[in-house]
Amino acid sequence: MQINFRKEKNMEKAKIYGTNYRELAEALKEVREAGKTVVMASGTFDLFHVGHMRMLAAAKQMGDILVVVVKSDRAAALKKDDPPVLNEEIRMETIANCISADYVIMADYDPRRQMLLPFENVRSFEWLNMYTPVVEAIRPDIFVHEDNVTITNARKVLFEKYDVTGVIQPRTEGISTTDIIDRIRTRLLLKLQEQN
Repeated sequence: MQINFRKEKNMEKAKIYGTNYRELAEALKEVREAGKTVVMASGTFDLFHVGHMRMLAAAKQMGDILVVVVKSDRAAALKKDDPPVLNEEIRMETIANCISADYVIMADYDPRRQMLLPFENVRSFEWLNMYTPVVEAIRPDIFVHEDNVTITNARKVLFEKYDVTGVIQPRTEGISTTDIIDRIRTRLLLKLQEQN
């Protein structure tokens, strides 16, 4: 039996802007004029799980509007050995249906993009490359992020330049996409070993 999933227009709870940062910035003007706080949270969000939900729920509680930044396939591949299991369109649609998200955009990586802000290592360059265009256009009041010591100074420089408050959101212990994939691989290997 084959099930056909058909995506209906406007099916998502949140509006997806992709890389149309200026369009979203325009849409947020009314929100800002009303004195509301714009929070931004980012991640790859591959194989969406409870850790992702908790992070987004915590971010949403910090303000009025939550803009979620999903890393593009190219950007996500920089951090891991393997590309994401789910492509960027599916990951953005998944986040758009999360109750905490109001808007979804995508951070992309372009090694040819000129970085005017200082960076100290490859990870800093990659992070600034992905997030400078996003933060510059959207200008969130708060940016919720994980603790990553290799990009601490890069975040500090970017947040100071655009007057953004950075808030570290600890990871949910015991669950991550990497752990889920590892569990699946381990189970498959164990089954293969049993068969031999």
